Amino acid sequence: MATAPSPLSHHDILGMVEPFTRRSRQVDLAASDRLNRRLLFKPIDHAGSASGLPALRETLQLDSYRSGNFDLTRTLTTEGGQTATLQASGRHPAALLACIEAVALAQQFVIGGDFRIARSYNVSSDATAPLVLTRAVVHLQELTLTLAVPEVRGVSADITLTPTPAGDGSALVLPDDLLAVIGWDWTRLVGKKGEWESKLRLRGGAARRTRRAEQAATCVAQHLAQALTEPPARFHERHLRARWWAALRRAIPILTPASLIVTVLLFPRIDFGDKPGLWLMLYHLPTALIALSFCLQELPEFVIPPLPRRSDAPTWRLRPQQAVSAQPNTG
Repeated sequence: MATAPSPLSHHDILGMVEPFTRRSRQVDLAASDRLNRRLLFKPIDHAGSASGLPALRETLQLDSYRSGNFDLTRTLTTEGGQTATLQASGRHPAALLACIEAVALAQQFVIGGDFRIARSYNVSSDATAPLVLTRAVVHLQELTLTLAVPEVRGVSADITLTPTPAGDGSALVLPDDLLAVIGWDWTRLVGKKGEWESKLRLRGGAARRTRRAEQAATCVAQHLAQALTEPPARFHERHLRARWWAALRRAIPILTPASLIVTVLLFPRIDFGDKPGLWLMLYHLPTALIALSFCLQELPEFVIPPLPRRSDAPTWRLRPQQAVSAQPNTG
């Protein structure tokens, strides 16, 4: 049976907050939780900058564990309630505070014309170690996209798109290839309980995955900001070729057995003669498609994907009765 953690004593608190006091950080005892060994510090307000960084409220939280380890978390909050965190772990609160303060506030927010990205990181007490992105949240007028980056190497990032509620009761209707048109590493949207889910392939170690995720967050923010401010028909026209490629990628699993059947039927009827290259191509076509199936980001489905279609809807939002009848691939 696990034993409950011992509450923080007054002596414990004095020792833990000493490096924070030297940096003009005042502990908020009323908001702290001694029983769960958690200290909160009084917030600090930062004014917005000429470069576009919004006004931010900074709060610090120090969690102490009986093992002697600490977690220090900086939370930045905008006036609109958007948040970004920075967490450092180690055995010395003074070193963790130095790591936190070394990361500029601007590192955690990317400001675009029609979007804002709030980026959360883990930072190591080792000064030479890079920041590791754990989450990027893209805020747009029509929706919020959350990119959650797992720590495990080789595991794809999870994407969630949450629509912004509309006062007129209209619903946001998105094509399932909205993100897939960006490239091979992006998957189609899957609707689940009023939101959409997708995935992004990330390769390499922590530093490479972080760089790729940062670039992807900016890329998808620009992509969505452009697509959602234009009529759905314009999205179809602008990404017509990419939409067909996305449909072809989704068709790879069903093409595999189909190509095998076609190959078996064609072999006895074709005189390859002096064309051994054609024989090799047909012979290995099913194998190549099987290999491609394993490269897909999503679970293979043996379905015939719907073909890309142009939508005549004036906007991405539809009335409730229209949203129910709208096809998932309408775009």
